[in-house]
Amino acid sequence: MLKSKNPARVYLALSAGLSLAFALAFTLQGLYFVTVAELNPLQLLLIGAALEGAAFVLEIPTGVVADVHSRRRSVILGCVGLGAGMLLVGAFPVFWALLLAQVVSAAGYTLLSGAQQAWLADEVGEDRAARLYLLGSQYGRAAGIVGLGATAALATLGLQVPVLAGGAVALALGAYLWLRMPEEGFSPAPRGERQTWTALADTLGRGVREVRASRVLTLLMLTALMYGAGSEAVDRLNEFLLVREIGLPGGLSAAGWFVLLAAAVQAVGLGVTEPLRRRLTPQEPHAAARTLRWVLGGRVAALLVFALAPGFGWAALALVVQGVLQGLYAPLYDAWLNRGLDPRSRATVNSLAAQADALGQVGFGPGFGVLGNVLGVRAALALAALVPLPLLGLLRGLPVSRPESTAPGEPDARP
Repeated sequence: MLKSKNPARVYLALSAGLSLAFALAFTLQGLYFVTVAELNPLQLLLIGAALEGAAFVLEIPTGVVADVHSRRRSVILGCVGLGAGMLLVGAFPVFWALLLAQVVSAAGYTLLSGAQQAWLADEVGEDRAARLYLLGSQYGRAAGIVGLGATAALATLGLQVPVLAGGAVALALGAYLWLRMPEEGFSPAPRGERQTWTALADTLGRGVREVRASRVLTLLMLTALMYGAGSEAVDRLNEFLLVREIGLPGGLSAAGWFVLLAAAVQAVGLGVTEPLRRRLTPQEPHAAARTLRWVLGGRVAALLVFALAPGFGWAALALVVQGVLQGLYAPLYDAWLNRGLDPRSRATVNSLAAQADALGQVGFGPGFGVLGNVLGVRAALALAALVPLPLLGLLRGLPVSRPESTAPGEPDARP
């Protein structure tokens, strides 16, 4: 099988391909749910709960499989799952099919979430991976801008067309990875142990012990939980606030305005990520930690401005700023989380973090929906913005280094 000898190039292609698929499938998905599938508010909330609930249940098993079997296989299957979920959404705009699509998509997300970061760190080393996480984010933003242009063009044929195109891109990406993705830095479990529950339980237990033994990892899990708790309200309520509370200006359709806002996030984020990538060095984890605190603090401020915005201009500006900061958060968090992890449980620890994020969204999202009905959408968004605020003080005093992980096959010396 022909494979690339450059895992960095494959990772950048993966980042760009996923962003292109996401831009096509998700930019106007909310509008598609309301106008084509004609979902009511309760059904919209159930769609979100199905996605995050399935992600919460599947995150650990898929992460453990990536640690026991193959990171490469997990990433490829993740792309296939996402593509299948997108195709289901675009082809069957009925509630039951959309619920099923969320479960399929969640399987794709969880197969990718721990495995792609773990695979890159295994193949190129943690220091180089820390920079590639940011560079991949930059490639993703550029591909996202292309995807937004394609979304605007394809949406003239019907809102389902860009969703179907996104599914096709994800499936094509899976085929590319099957042909080109190397896996030379990963040592799978012995063949006789791969299918046993004992091997899966041992890997999960190793990951949990690693988190419990590290104050840094424990707080990073808490960070993921609280970040997810606040982000769900923004993801579900920002369109409602702009359309129903503030109102959209004339000159463009609703789809046109949301494509324009998404394009602004991608363009500004692309310009911000490059100088940040050049300034951060893997040998200085303090810089990544400090930048992560600034990103979290800036996002709190931007969301408060968005929630209280008196008009569309302020709301649009704040939404763009928070979107840029949200894009910066993921690679910075990944770089810090993956530093010094035991390679045998790297994907599992990443999955624990993703599961914490999903738990925050499932546990707090419906509550903010109730607050939106009782106190108003602005109050719900303002309260959601404040959820991560306590993390700023906790992260400030946190050490940024952890003991180096043991090599595969060596006994773990940590308590």
